[in-house]
Amino acid sequence: MKKITQITRPLFKLSYLLILFGILHSCQNEELITTADNDVKIANQTKTTLITPTLYTAIPTGDCATDCIKVGGPYFETTDQQIVYWGGSDGKKFNKTVDIVYYNTETDFVLKVKSNNGWSDLVIGGVSSWSGGTVAPNVWGTYTVPLNTGWEACDLKNFALQIAGNGPQAVFTVDYSLFGICTACETSFEGEAISCGTAREAVYTFKSDEDISYFKIQGGLTNFTSSDALVTVTGGNNITTVQSTPGGSSNRIIKVEGGISKCSEVTIKITWNSTNSGGVITGNWSVKGSNGVEIASSVAGLECN
Repeated sequence: MKKITQITRPLFKLSYLLILFGILHSCQNEELITTADNDVKIANQTKTTLITPTLYTAIPTGDCATDCIKVGGPYFETTDQQIVYWGGSDGKKFNKTVDIVYYNTETDFVLKVKSNNGWSDLVIGGVSSWSGGTVAPNVWGTYTVPLNTGWEACDLKNFALQIAGNGPQAVFTVDYSLFGICTACETSFEGEAISCGTAREAVYTFKSDEDISYFKIQGGLTNFTSSDALVTVTGGNNITTVQSTPGGSSNRIIKVEGGISKCSEVTIKITWNSTNSGGVITGNWSVKGSNGVEIASSVAGLECN
């Protein structure tokens, strides 16, 4: 019996050592698996999976060849969005949405960036360009670049943009044609007597600070004794001209109708013959819109000096 006990003790110790080794080995394996899994996560974080944005992509507004910006705005913005996925076995465990907006003012090119996961740097053309520190989630960060002296409408701003921080980078191509500054313009209606002898001439000019689809310019010529006047209209859209004699008098009524584009003008040149004397050679002239309301102040009868 004593011999059996002596043999059993060494076996028991050996079994205990084997069990302990197995536990340690198991723990080692778990640690290796966890470390390997972390390595996979870390590796996945260096990969950027870019997919087609689900809301919008590179939406431009306006045409630099025909549109312009007013001092103080509004401006013509282009928007773009990128959804970035990373992590996990399929590379889509995590995601973030990055939005950008860009446009030009009278003096600067402006880039605005927002991410629902925050961001920390703008890499423009391969150069780290942001010095504003970390930008919080869902907060717009604004990057402004002064325009070169002598810039012109439709000059191109084109560069690769990477938005870094808090996950893989979002990658964009910024492609924008600058908008020129609108020429200052005001709505006005003016008349001038050019010639006041027997061969008479008057010129009326209408300017508009906005697009007008319909206007009517109308007025009279006094002391009119010859045939219909020669009416020449320059500018405007879909212009028509009509003249009539009111009640068989010696006067003429001239009516010019059409449309006009913003910051443009319509010039009406009228020539006619008259043997009548008198200082006032025209009647009252007005310009009205489709609602019959005057667009600009009317012009009283023109006088010869």
